[in-house]
Amino acid sequence: MKKLYAPASIYLFFGVCWLAYFSTYLGRLNFTASIAEMQAADQLSKTALGQVASAFFIAYGAGQLCSGFLADRLPPHLLVGGGLLGSALLNAGMALSRGTGAMTVLWGLNGLVQSLAWAPLVRTVVDLTSDVHCARICLHLATTTPAGTLAAYGVSAACIALGSWRYSFWFGAAFMAGAAAVWLLGVGALRRIARRDGLPDKSAPPPARAAAHPLRAVLPALAPIGAAVFLHGLLKDGILTWTPSYLQENFGFPAAVSVALTLIVPVVNLSGVYLAGAVQARWLRNEAATALAFFALCGAGAGLWWLAGQVSLPVTLAMLLVSTTCMTGVSTMLLSLLPLRYRSLGLTATLTGLLNAATYLGSAVSGAGFGALSEAGGWGAVLAVWCALSLAGAGACAAGKRTIRRTILPH
Repeated sequence: MKKLYAPASIYLFFGVCWLAYFSTYLGRLNFTASIAEMQAADQLSKTALGQVASAFFIAYGAGQLCSGFLADRLPPHLLVGGGLLGSALLNAGMALSRGTGAMTVLWGLNGLVQSLAWAPLVRTVVDLTSDVHCARICLHLATTTPAGTLAAYGVSAACIALGSWRYSFWFGAAFMAGAAAVWLLGVGALRRIARRDGLPDKSAPPPARAAAHPLRAVLPALAPIGAAVFLHGLLKDGILTWTPSYLQENFGFPAAVSVALTLIVPVVNLSGVYLAGAVQARWLRNEAATALAFFALCGAGAGLWWLAGQVSLPVTLAMLLVSTTCMTGVSTMLLSLLPLRYRSLGLTATLTGLLNAATYLGSAVSGAGFGALSEAGGWGAVLAVWCALSLAGAGACAAGKRTIRRTILPH
């Protein structure tokens, strides 16, 4: 397939991709941001709400196992558009739901359709751009995580202040429906431009080379990376899901204030994308090694949070920023950039889906797991476990950086 080369087309394509994936956070993290208010306003337990969150992550992770394979075999841009429209409908259903039983079903289905977004989107980027543009676009797309988190938490805080957490689900539904329309129309037009005015991709591998490197030959080397992204999912979504409740219970803030205080997190997290990119480009030049460094720093931050944060709001907020920024850096390395190393084998979407599945398996455990742990052992136990998980993630990356050298290919 011919590639987009004109700067205007590249910028337009990036904008469409960014908007599409950004919108998924408005229909995903609105539940996370509203947990404290749901607990207070509707008298729902943390364990029950954690199970709703886990339903999303289980379905999302299971869907990722298939979405990468589907994206390598079906028109990926249609999968992305269908996922956005399905998520919009399910968010509207959440706004109308009344109990955790219905929420669990709806939010689980939302996880399934949202799994059609990332891997097919990456495959669309691979299809329409050359090597250098592909890597840059995927790096900058990592900013959707902190930006989407900021928007989701900001919208949810505003909706809670206006009187109901349900408004955030109506907002997410409307925004994703609009983003789906922009995606389908925009990518359709850009595909036509590529066919008419694009240039052949000189870096495309011959079919024989891809056939000589089956998936089964690559997966064993990526097993430690799979463990690392599982631990990343545990930490990333565990921290984001339960920090508002932690602030509310430890420092006595109202739910809306607890959510609003976390808004500073994604603003700072944006730096994690480019800090990790700079460390990778200038010094380490190995995605696993860069992720190792950020896991280790996260462990140090979680350890200090455990020792001093429960009695100090400034320490809590500082270590919250350190730990979540580090997880943004890990995500950028292992989920956005590492799969591109296997582009010439035709495995980018498949590996993206598999690694995301491992991440959200960890996220599924974090929802109910940390909620139950906080009820049984208190927040001190939760913080101690976050510290231990960070150090375990560093160990997995240490093993991964050696094994991937045997199979990894240059960009």
